[in-house]
Amino acid sequence: MRGFSFLVNKEYFAVDVDLVQKVTQKMIITPVPTAPDEVIGIANLKGRVITILSLYQLLGHKERRNNEDVSRAVKAVVFKTLSGSEDQIGLLIDKPGNLIDLDDDTIYTPSLPTGAEESFFISGVAEQDDRLYRIIDIDSIINKYKSKGEKTPEQY
Repeated sequence: MRGFSFLVNKEYFAVDVDLVQKVTQKMIITPVPTAPDEVIGIANLKGRVITILSLYQLLGHKERRNNEDVSRAVKAVVFKTLSGSEDQIGLLIDKPGNLIDLDDDTIYTPSLPTGAEESFFISGVAEQDDRLYRIIDIDSIINKYKSKGEKTPEQY
């Protein structure tokens, strides 16, 4: 897998680079008061409204991080439209990384406790250059909202 790596809360993550539309160093986010905690807000990307999610909270952290001040410009990874839907999301990140090549046989399925929030969004883990990368399953994030009959992130 050719991946794009990034840092969130001093932890390394990776996503399939083919899913990434844009990595932005400066995106203004507008809060949405009625949205779930993991929805940081919405942003305008070339005339399209993108929902920006907190990976930190998607992974089960209950408290909002201090640096998630949505009134300022933040870094985000914006993903292409997924799963044949019109929904498009972005993830708030601390620092963009590099392109990395991960051999499929070095990606392991994590054995996390059943029901762990993290296991829902992590499709695998891989180690490279003494770093452990958690591989994010973007489709599962979108599908989480659809399976509950809730609004998808873009509908906020």
